[in-house]
Amino acid sequence: MRLRLLAHTPDVEELIATAALTTASRRTPHEIYERLRERADKVEKVLRGIILKHGTVLEHNRLVFLAEADEREMLSTLLANRFFEATRLGEGRWLLSCSLRTALSVLMSDADVPEGLREGLSEALGEVAPTIWRRVSGGGS
Repeated sequence: MRLRLLAHTPDVEELIATAALTTASRRTPHEIYERLRERADKVEKVLRGIILKHGTVLEHNRLVFLAEADEREMLSTLLANRFFEATRLGEGRWLLSCSLRTALSVLMSDADVPEGLREGLSEALGEVAPTIWRRVSGGGS
């Protein structure tokens, strides 16, 4: 399987940090988000403190991939996590989408997944959420 990230929610890390802070702040989510966009250091601090298995804050985004895979590989992917969504485009080509929570659950599990799936998800995570990627790849706290 080969994955290529086509699109994603902008400012993924800022949105996740906003979701995490919203529950404990008197500010509106919009106010928190606007302040976080100006403070990358604050975003990183919040993201270092969240529990990566706590799905609620990790679902506020979408990653969309072009997947090159046969039907067996796609079925294995869909069975690896029920929150993947797939649309067949043609012979061996699919649109595959998920939230960061779904991608992380695959990256952090021991599940048997199609070759290339972990690599594609890891590469996308490094692009759209580098602070979180460093945590799961062993490059950060």
